[in-house]
Amino acid sequence: MSRIHLLFPPSWTLTTGSTHLALPLLKGFLESRGIPTRTRDLNLEFANRIVPRLAVAALQSACAENSLEGMNEPYFQAEDEMNRIAAGFGGEWNAQLGFIFSRFSHHSSRQVFEALDAESPFSEYFDEQVIPSIQKENPPVIGICLASLYQLIPTFQLCQRLRRAGYEGFIVLGGNTVSRLLREMSIPPVFDLVDGLIPFQGEISLLELYRVLREGGDLADVPGLIWRNGDGMIRQNADHAKFTLDEAATPDYSDLPVGEYWGVNYLNVVSARGCYWGKCSFCAIPYGWGHNGLAGQRSVENTYRDVARLAERHGIHRFKFVDETLSPHFMRAFSELIIDNDLGIEWEGYTRLERDWRDESFVKLVSKAGFRKGWFGLECLPSDNRINLNKNDAADPSRLLELCSAANIKVHFFCMFGYPGTGKDEAESTVEFLLRNRDFIDTVDIFPWAYAKHTRVEGVERIERPDEDWALEYAHASLRADALNSEEIAELASHWEEVIWVEAPRFLHPTYRMVSPWSLK
Repeated sequence: MSRIHLLFPPSWTLTTGSTHLALPLLKGFLESRGIPTRTRDLNLEFANRIVPRLAVAALQSACAENSLEGMNEPYFQAEDEMNRIAAGFGGEWNAQLGFIFSRFSHHSSRQVFEALDAESPFSEYFDEQVIPSIQKENPPVIGICLASLYQLIPTFQLCQRLRRAGYEGFIVLGGNTVSRLLREMSIPPVFDLVDGLIPFQGEISLLELYRVLREGGDLADVPGLIWRNGDGMIRQNADHAKFTLDEAATPDYSDLPVGEYWGVNYLNVVSARGCYWGKCSFCAIPYGWGHNGLAGQRSVENTYRDVARLAERHGIHRFKFVDETLSPHFMRAFSELIIDNDLGIEWEGYTRLERDWRDESFVKLVSKAGFRKGWFGLECLPSDNRINLNKNDAADPSRLLELCSAANIKVHFFCMFGYPGTGKDEAESTVEFLLRNRDFIDTVDIFPWAYAKHTRVEGVERIERPDEDWALEYAHASLRADALNSEEIAELASHWEEVIWVEAPRFLHPTYRMVSPWSLK
């Protein structure tokens, strides 16, 4: 019987070919320490109740003509059905983001708690499928991973329903959203429903929490735990745990429906937690891994063993590295191990525009090792103004496209318009470059710059609204002539995104992304 239940709540994206990695990582570690652990992907479980899975054959067929109309059909047929259901609860559903109430904002703690008694698409599912199975095993610990703001209301609705159903065990929340909103979530209404918060990495904290509860110890001894003591005071324990990534275990997907996600399925893996650069002036990603921005690097040998074991266990040979950015040093060493051991896999990952991507021998090496797609932060074309982003890379997108095309590596460019010091000229020249090179670029994202929590940007004034205490991004007002305000940036990005939808729909379309870049041998 499982002693810890780990849940991934509904209202997350459905367009990925694998589950979120947090639960398999935690299960692998806890089971390796002798703690029976059960994981459930409630996001996919619930989706399967309301819409059929988007299967590979239908998606491939939809992409065959590379037309907007063809790619729209399967995706929007599913999303329209989800929105039909959402409308009955006063909400909307985006298959890439999640469900959102029209009358409640997940940016506001007050509105999140006002939404607890509202009927939602998940109410019946929680009452009939989730809570009875938890009651049957009655695990002493339930951990819930919050990866997105869209999961906040469903998560707290589930916690309230669990308590009303009589569950008396320890409920602990973790995940990226908790890490980013730790101070704002450390409030009494949260602790009226849950018993603890664990930010950043959760392995040691969950292990010690289980030990303390089993042995009747003191919660003050659980590293990194935020909890409420008997006097009603909310306390944050020091995180004194020493944990290296080579102490982590191979992710354990054994409870999860591997192979049953939308589109071509793969397995998520990770080699480093955080970003080895971590200094881009617009980016708050490093904060999600702790104040240093980088929680460590797993050895290339252990990462290789993880991938080889998972391929053998599940018969899936496609892997997505969810590292914030893969270093060329790691990619080179990992590729050499794959080639030396003749491990037939395909893999993709996020990576920076480092000088190595100008080196033909490096590009050929990673291609030979099965690297199929790189997701690069271009933001905007190299120019004197791009230096404002503090990326400190060696961006040469034309050379990158030349080498990757020759090596059969697909390229995604993340583009971001409107950061102070950049503006309309950079946006226009970047889109012109993208369209001019449409035969060499696989996919693109166009983002409007938004003032992210935990960043500081000169020349603009952040606009904080009192009732949006759980927001992760803010509107802003411009304080300098070369900076656009929030509304101007939104209009700029929207305009160029519309141009791309018309001229090169493959760049943006979720239907295409559910089959690219994988071969189906």
